[in-house]
Amino acid sequence: MRGSPPTRSRGPVPRRRRARLVCAVGLVSVLGAACTTGGGGAADARSGDGGRTTITWQAAPFGDRTDDARRYLVKAFERSHPDISVDVVSAPTNVDTNRAGLATQIMGQASTPDVYNGDVSWAAQFASAGLALPLGEHLPRRFWDRFDPATVRGASYKGTAYGVPLTLDQSFLYYRKDLLAKHHLPVPTSWEQVAEQSRTLRKAGDADYGLAWQGASYEGLTCVANEFVAAAGGSLTGEGARGGSARHERQLRTALGFMNGLLEDHISPKATTTFQEPQSLQAFTGGSAAFMRNWAYAYDTADAEGSKVRGKVGVTAMPALKKGGDGTRASTVGGWNVYVNPHTRRQKAALAFVSWLTGPGTQRMMAERSSTIPTVDAVRESPRVRRLSPVLRASTGNDLVSRPTTSPYYTQISQATYSGVNSMLSGGSSPSDAADRLAGEIDAALAGRRL
Repeated sequence: MRGSPPTRSRGPVPRRRRARLVCAVGLVSVLGAACTTGGGGAADARSGDGGRTTITWQAAPFGDRTDDARRYLVKAFERSHPDISVDVVSAPTNVDTNRAGLATQIMGQASTPDVYNGDVSWAAQFASAGLALPLGEHLPRRFWDRFDPATVRGASYKGTAYGVPLTLDQSFLYYRKDLLAKHHLPVPTSWEQVAEQSRTLRKAGDADYGLAWQGASYEGLTCVANEFVAAAGGSLTGEGARGGSARHERQLRTALGFMNGLLEDHISPKATTTFQEPQSLQAFTGGSAAFMRNWAYAYDTADAEGSKVRGKVGVTAMPALKKGGDGTRASTVGGWNVYVNPHTRRQKAALAFVSWLTGPGTQRMMAERSSTIPTVDAVRESPRVRRLSPVLRASTGNDLVSRPTTSPYYTQISQATYSGVNSMLSGGSSPSDAADRLAGEIDAALAGRRL
């Protein structure tokens, strides 16, 4: 059975492990007008010896630094598919440069790269501009069942999937195991507990402040705001509710009020308004903060040689909001999708490669060799994979939420979010006023109006 994968979303509040999607800047300014989508032919073009089909895969290096995932994945794929060769083309490591280069190439009708890695936030933007093959029309419906429903939804545009989840990133709460043990405190499961324990540890002189997180005016703050709004039972755009984000102003006020209170109550420092991921991590590894919100990579850095908290780092799923929340332990989804060039002349081989890359066996291999969080639910939740690291164990406790990247106007939505929330945190407005303004700006962005 073929066709678009089902959305399987039941409104704005995610259920367990449901993802609504992560981080990157938009594409609208780069792309301009939409293009016409081309399709692959019925028969793949052939190249190479012995009638083998050769495809190109454009991807930046990923995996462990000493064990590039691209190399071992290609070798394994070619062993299992002796009729297909894969040439790797290195993509720029800068996401914006990579996106702009791909857009220019594919808009010019180039048939290569056949397959390319792209940020999870690209799907709607690339799809609306004709830069990605509608994979929901080419892969069986049952294929999509292996993934968390919201990661599929986040890779979709107008109900059809254009990307397949390749790697998954999540946010986590990091904490000082030694300090919680010293004061006989449990690992917090709510943001209110984080705040109360922060007060306890600061009062005892064991930490300069409680929670380090990302409050600077950039995409990372959109990710954080997205989590607090989801924890409050809403979403930035009010998806699934009639009337758009205006129906979620209560949740916006709850979320922004709590975020603002972290600074006003000195749980987090005033300098949070300048913090991105590196500054948050430095505060934690330097011993100044008792807690930290950060991505999966932060565990290895915090527990590495040279860190003042080495051997003292705990990691758990994101907390919920007790007051005004619905129990959602919201983690914004990050990572990479894999896309297919709509102009490829080797469509059959490209689809075989994409399906193999995102299959259970390959995802398990990547988890074991590169410590990546698998996108396949059954692999991520398996005891074999959960034993690999504390981060992988914690990952199954998160409720995944995506940012509103199914809109081609995501860039404007994100800019309105991080600039408005940062202004509030800097004292420029009250949480209530900031929520009202943000709701209006998001509605304007969704309608395609300039802010």
